[in-house]
Amino acid sequence: MNFEYLCDKYQLSTIEQNILKYLYSNIDNLKKLGIRKVAKDNFTSTTIIYKLCKKLGFEGYSDMIYNISYSNKSEDSDSSIDIFTNASNEISKNLKPLSTILNKSRNKLIMLLGVGYSQMIANYMSERFVINGFKCIANTHLQLLNKSNKDDVLLIVISNSGESSSILEVAETAKNNGIEIISFVGNNSSSLAKISDLSIVLKGYEKFPDLKHVPNTFFSEVLLLFECFISNIN
Repeated sequence: MNFEYLCDKYQLSTIEQNILKYLYSNIDNLKKLGIRKVAKDNFTSTTIIYKLCKKLGFEGYSDMIYNISYSNKSEDSDSSIDIFTNASNEISKNLKPLSTILNKSRNKLIMLLGVGYSQMIANYMSERFVINGFKCIANTHLQLLNKSNKDDVLLIVISNSGESSSILEVAETAKNNGIEIISFVGNNSSSLAKISDLSIVLKGYEKFPDLKHVPNTFFSEVLLLFECFISNIN
């Protein structure tokens, strides 16, 4: 994530630029910075910060913090792992347990959950599941996540940060009511990953030496892995 690029692309106001500068200047302690402290230190409100998150295309404050931290990871972190190596590792690790869950869920309703770009991925997955004989919806119906449906519903969640409050609220409801959860996440230490019965982690890839701005590869990796999985479910 490039500060000047964001300011230019999204035509950020002075206060929005100051908030971003503040976050970048505290890059090593971002995960400890709550939204109220950021607002207080910048003489603004949490509402302005939430609006900035939405303007930049993030699900919420936690998602923005995660992405800023991710884009500034040190050069020595997972530098030898590329997209396809990570995909291969995740397939080897998760194909069997995912197949087991999906095969026993043939008669269940699969509910797919995502926000923003993740919702688009959820819509695509839903269509592929239906083509492969599953019952599936890409909309959140909380009444379907009550305890009486614990043997009839499977929840699949897509979230880069794994910390979006709206996502976690639904996932925690499902978890508390005994509904099985599969998640595609970008952070294996996230709250979503921890409460999932099976979490598939997309680490992302940022080694693009010829590009000035590092792309977010999470969503393309989710699609790649999902296609590999759905094509090999027995």
